[in-house]
Formats: sequence, C-alpha cells, structure tokens
Amino acid sequence: MVGITVQDSWRARADSVLAGKQSNFRPGPAIPPLVAERAEGVRIFDVDGKDYIDFTLGMGPAIFGYSDPGIRQAVIDQMDRQIIAASGAMHHVAEIELAERLVQHVPCAERVRFGISGTEADQLVMRLARGTTGRRYILRFEDHYHGWADTAFGGRVGPDAAPVHGAELGAGLADHAHSDVLMCRWNYAEALEAVLSAHSDQIALVMMEAVMCNTGCCPPRPGYLQAARALCDRFGVLLCFDEVITGFRMGLSSAQGHFGVTPDLAVFGKALAGGLPLSAIGGRADVMGHLADNRVLSGGTFNSFPLAVATANATIDRLAADDGAFFMRMDSVQDAITKGLRAAAAANGFDLLVQGPRGFLFFAFTDIDVAWTPADLAEADTQLAMRLRGWMEEAGVLVAGGSRLVISPAMTNADLAEVIDRFHRAFASLRTDVG
Repeated sequence: MVGITVQDSWRARADSVLAGKQSNFRPGPAIPPLVAERAEGVRIFDVDGKDYIDFTLGMGPAIFGYSDPGIRQAVIDQMDRQIIAASGAMHHVAEIELAERLVQHVPCAERVRFGISGTEADQLVMRLARGTTGRRYILRFEDHYHGWADTAFGGRVGPDAAPVHGAELGAGLADHAHSDVLMCRWNYAEALEAVLSAHSDQIALVMMEAVMCNTGCCPPRPGYLQAARALCDRFGVLLCFDEVITGFRMGLSSAQGHFGVTPDLAVFGKALAGGLPLSAIGGRADVMGHLADNRVLSGGTFNSFPLAVATANATIDRLAADDGAFFMRMDSVQDAITKGLRAAAAANGFDLLVQGPRGFLFFAFTDIDVAWTPADLAEADTQLAMRLRGWMEEAGVLVAGGSRLVISPAMTNADLAEVIDRFHRAFASLRTDVG
C-alpha cells in the first residue's frame, strides 16, 4: 500500500478550505491537483520535491521564468522607495517612466492608464468607448476572451437575438449581461462588414484578440486585421486590440506592430510586469482624454501599484536591450519546442497540429495544417488532448489550459533537451493508454 504523501495532505487541506482545484475556471486533466512549493527558471517544484518543466508560467506573466534576478532586484529597489501609492491623489515616478516607455514602443498608445488585471482593463475600455461615442453596443467575436465579467462573457448576434452563449457560461450571469454586446464570427471580413452595416450607428467599439490566443491560437487571415481597421474607419467605430496575451510577447510593439495595424485602443496585461499583477490601456489622446478629465470614470486603489510598475519598467528595458536578443532567443526556443512536439507525436503515430504566435503555442490532434478559426478544429480529438495533458504532467511537463504552452527564453538548452525527452515519454504513455 502506498503511503500518504506530503502532497496528499496538502490536497486534503485545500479541499477543506478552497473552492475548486485551482483559483480559475479552466478544467484540467482528471488527476489530483498539483500543490507547488517553489519555482525557479522554468521549473515548478511540488511539495513532494518532484520538478515539472512549466509551460503555464502563470498563464503568461512569467515571461522571464521564475525567480528572475532582474525582476527580483526591481522589486527590492522599489520597496526601498515606495510600496503603495495613493492612486487618487498623486503620480509616482515609476508610473510616469512606464507610461513614457509604452508611448515610445506601442503604436496606438498616445496616452496610458494603468490598472491591475486584464479583466478590469477590458471593462474600462468598453466603458470608455461608450462614454466617448455615446453609443450602446460593443461588438466582440465568438470564442475571444476579454475577462470573466458578465458583459465580456457572452453576446448576441443582433439586438433582438437570443444569446450566442448560454448554459456553458455557468450560472449567475446577470439578465442584462448580453443586452449591450453584439457578436459575430472572427476572421471573416464580410461578417464584420454585415454587422457594421446594420448597426454601426449604435456600435461604440469593435474589440478583438489580434491573434485568437485564448482559443486555438488561431492567426488572423492575411489582410483581415487591415480589413477590420478599414471597416471601423469607414463606419466611424473605435477599434480595440485585446493584447493581454500578445502584448510584449510578440515584440515590443506587440501584435499591432507585428501586423502593422494600429487600433484606436489596446489592452495589456500578463507579460507587461514580468510576473507581477499590472494592466494598462493605451490609446488615442482624444479618446483617453475622457479619462483624464473624468468625463468617463474609473477607479482602483491599487492602480499603478508601484512594485508592479517597477518590474514593468525593468521588463520593457530588458526586452529592448541588445537589438532584440530576447525575442531571437524566444524564437529559437519556440522552434525547438514546436519541432519536439511534432516529432514526439509522429514517433508514436499521432497527427498533431502545433501553431501559435511568438511566445504562445497550441496543439490539437488533427491532420490539418492551420486552424484559422475554432470551427476548423471541430474534428480535433479534445479528449485525447486532455489525456495527453495528464500524461505530460506524469512525465513532469505542465501544459496550460486549452492545450497551450507559454514559451520563455529562460528555457536553457539543457531544459530543451530534457523537455523533449519528456514529450516522447508522455506520447509513448498515451499510445499505450489508447491501445
């Protein structure tokens, strides 16, 4: 009989006081939850001492991995200056410096406002668009994610239509949650044009992930973002890119710089502060001016939280150093991981799609070459993917929700060699499992 492990006892303690397997809503494999004790580099160590090569990285914030000396020093230095700022009473030095950096590097950012989480920044950008335009509707896209708040979760295909999403969103959403949000298919310019043609005089904002990182890491079709920009200009509607994931991962200028399409507004989070909680909205000066003079209100005790702002300054400076060496290393690591996954799958008789922008990957059991929308993944075997995630964890690899891998250049060549070996072990176990 196997004895009770340290992790078993911690799991029992968690079950008695915590609501759920984790403090988020993404389902994981049908295995007991991991209880982590410490982290270093790209590895998590559980309370039993087992190490896992981690592709969750906090779901994106730990762009430099864990226990990074530069991030640690930025926190220490800021603690010696100022830990808390009265966001309703003053600026602080690091906040101004960070805003200057964002205005320098992000094409759309003429003015900046800081918050804490991506969800609240998404809510603010919706309010800002309504307050600026005097219009009612936000237009978003199926399977994009803009935080967990009621008004960003669902949507209607038209003002009088039934909600696109229903019970799968869970109980408790307010009755009005879908009433002011329209929705259409993403990556189809003709679908966007049809909705704008019908309702543009009531639409304040078109809001999208520039790459659909939350579902399938689907890239925009060639010319789609340019078409969306042109349509918003034609119909007089504001355009926002939700860059909570792509921001500062795809490059210093983020997805908008990579694709050469400048939105009116953009939302940032995750990697911005190198692991600490911070979000930002950047946008046109005339639009952001509605926040500056309180025509549109937003609050938050911890907005511009000094420790996170300090690590964001350190993050931006590091990304900008050495002519983009960080991003070149990111590309090298991501290429090795992509090839390693594909090779491990092929060696064990599986067809595997691997795709994603710089810094983020997604895999699916399908023989297609690219998924432009989640509809292209309709025939993919999601249960097999979930079983693989379980075998990955058994082999010492942590995969993020939605079969995604968050990439960091902190992964050394030794880490790469070891994780590719673990990929092969996981796929071999899966092959045996499915017979």
